[in-house]
Amino acid sequence: MPASALPVRTNADTQAIARILLIDDNRSNLELMREILIGEDRSAAHNLESLEAALFGDKPAARAPLPRFTVEHCEDGREGRDLLASALAAGRPYAVAFVDMRMPGGWDGLQTIEALWQVDADLQVVICSAYDDHSWEQIVDRLGCLDNLLFLRKPFDPIEVLQLATALSEKWRLQRARQNQLAELHQHVAERTRHLQQALDQRLRVERELLHLSTHDALTGLANRPLFMDRLEQAMILAQRQERQLLIAFIDLDRFKQFNDRLGRQLGDQLLQMVAQRMSACLRESDTLARLGGDEFALLLPDTKHAKDAMSALTRLLGRLAEPFSLAGEELSLTCSLGCSIYPDDGADGEDLLRYATAAAYRAKELGRNTIQAYNPELHARLQERQLLESALHRALENNEFELYYQPQIDLRSGRLSGLEALLRWHHPQLGDISPARFIPIAEDNGLIHQIGEWTLYSACRQLLAWQQQGIALPRVALNLSAKQAAQPGLDALISRCLKDTGIDPCYLELELTETASMDDPEHIIPLMQRLRKLGINLAIDDFGTGYSNLSYLQLFPVGKLKLDGSFVRGITSDAGSMAIIDAVIALAHRLGLKVVAEMAETEAQVIQLAAHGCDQVQGYYFSPPLPAAKLEPLLRAGAAALPTPAGDDGAKRVLILDDEQHVTSAIRRAFRHEHFEVLTANNAAQAFDLLARHRVGVVLSDQRMPDMNGNRFLNQVRMLYPETVRILFTGYTDFQSIREAINLGAAHQLIDKPWNNGELQQLISQGLEQYAQNRQQQNGANG
Repeated sequence: MPASALPVRTNADTQAIARILLIDDNRSNLELMREILIGEDRSAAHNLESLEAALFGDKPAARAPLPRFTVEHCEDGREGRDLLASALAAGRPYAVAFVDMRMPGGWDGLQTIEALWQVDADLQVVICSAYDDHSWEQIVDRLGCLDNLLFLRKPFDPIEVLQLATALSEKWRLQRARQNQLAELHQHVAERTRHLQQALDQRLRVERELLHLSTHDALTGLANRPLFMDRLEQAMILAQRQERQLLIAFIDLDRFKQFNDRLGRQLGDQLLQMVAQRMSACLRESDTLARLGGDEFALLLPDTKHAKDAMSALTRLLGRLAEPFSLAGEELSLTCSLGCSIYPDDGADGEDLLRYATAAAYRAKELGRNTIQAYNPELHARLQERQLLESALHRALENNEFELYYQPQIDLRSGRLSGLEALLRWHHPQLGDISPARFIPIAEDNGLIHQIGEWTLYSACRQLLAWQQQGIALPRVALNLSAKQAAQPGLDALISRCLKDTGIDPCYLELELTETASMDDPEHIIPLMQRLRKLGINLAIDDFGTGYSNLSYLQLFPVGKLKLDGSFVRGITSDAGSMAIIDAVIALAHRLGLKVVAEMAETEAQVIQLAAHGCDQVQGYYFSPPLPAAKLEPLLRAGAAALPTPAGDDGAKRVLILDDEQHVTSAIRRAFRHEHFEVLTANNAAQAFDLLARHRVGVVLSDQRMPDMNGNRFLNQVRMLYPETVRILFTGYTDFQSIREAINLGAAHQLIDKPWNNGELQQLISQGLEQYAQNRQQQNGANG
């Protein structure tokens, strides 16, 4: 019943000292509490005393005047919140609210109190309840307040209600009076000091401006290098005295030169200012952020108890900088590489610590940018190694130390060799074979990538020419193109000249650009791609799925392939998330008329699953590792490879048993060796997923407790990967929580206990296979 159905009752005889709100779904409770607070029951008591005095001749005792209240009420929490908001807006706030704990059909007491305090945090609240639904600790943990909260047990004594109302309303009145007094005092003090402050401000302003110009960066307003080093020295002295640590970080913006060149100097400066403002907003007042020059910044985090606390602050800063910047009508994605060192763990000299942090930041760039790298002794060795590799890299081309290896790409429908990817290898006479992951970032940083890229292009084309002269049917050869190469002016002219010099038809050449490089600067990449396509060269997007693709750009790229990153292929047989991503990429690519190539296909099960889900081509160790040209010739002449063959049946007579105890799987296999169904066994989840990928299976029986993956998790992945397969959980423990999870998640259709009865298990499996057959029939009907 709404509050308007019961008129607001007030005591007209005595001026009310406070306004009280009653919220209770029980009308009788509302009437009783209103009578107590307004005073109607007290007048009846007084009449009774007067009658006793008339009968027995006693004089009624003098009674002290009792407090009176204005009372309003309602029967649900939402209406109570609205009454409170209206009263507060009208300047007639409530002092106290009595709130019933149980109010069926709407908010309960705790929800109501939370809503009331969102409207008026000063409201005093009394919880009314006859039940122990919540302990006091639970109530306080949820509401987070002790000062404004008391508890009244039902049934209550009227005097308790009056005491609570009187004490809390007086407390509320005193708090408001104190707030008003403080406000008046603040206003008075502010007025008295304002004139003095104006005079002081004028003098200080001039002094600050002079000091600021000598100690701060003119563009960003941040500290400059001298001020940063001075604060670092002072912080180290204090940290030594207090036996604390401090952190020094060097921050270098990734690819800022590209932004600056494209946007122009003025907008580039605006972007630096926005970066400085965003970083400053993430820091404490005690921290120091400085601009050392260009796109390089330094950060000092003093007063650090533990290095891990400071590292979490750097992680937040890194994430905040990765959020897009809006500038000149477009969104810019800017990241940074961040290195740090710790005082006193890494050194006691400020210049050394900053140098160590700088070295760590460059290591972060090598690791892929947009990451944090802490200085450590191993980093010193890496820096020495980098210097050694950089020196050796300058001589590698001259000394003919590079070689191209080729890895086949196989068509999943025909087994035909559809292409090769050329992969650069460096054979150093003393250091041995050096991975491209080690030397390519160095080559990109020192500019040698352009010479190496030109050598790779000419070497691949010359190899194509050699195969052509040997009468070998030419495959399409794919070359990786780094972001630095793509940004090189005249790249298309270089490729055109190479094709002319070698006489190779451009249709045999394919260039792969990473997803990140393509999306970073589409305004430059799209025209470049269009010029390359005019030359007749094929294009592909490499490492697809690892970046942040803008699909509106993807449809503008004149490419013919998407290459799935190997990280998704690794999980295709055991992780439903990887499978979902692969399905989505394949569907997207095919809708756009693109082919999909999966990298790092290493097992038969992976290849079978990729083929089953519509992937066009694969590349990986299952068919061949990268090989030098001479060792690849047999495959080139054959022109095809044997594809793995999945089981041809529909799995209606096949069961998979997973248990980490081999005697269990062996016992089940022996027990059912004469049955009408085939039994596959596995002793760990990896084996089971491999079998499921290579065979259709009607029923999966999984043990619950296994070291690598429990039965719930395993069966839940099976549910998402093979939804038509019937799943049975097998357990010898009274683990009711796991059983509930299995049922609630839908991971298991049936449960069976250990030790098992062979007859019962056989019946359960037979029923499961029948259900699987029905599931397959329904699925085929839906697809038909």
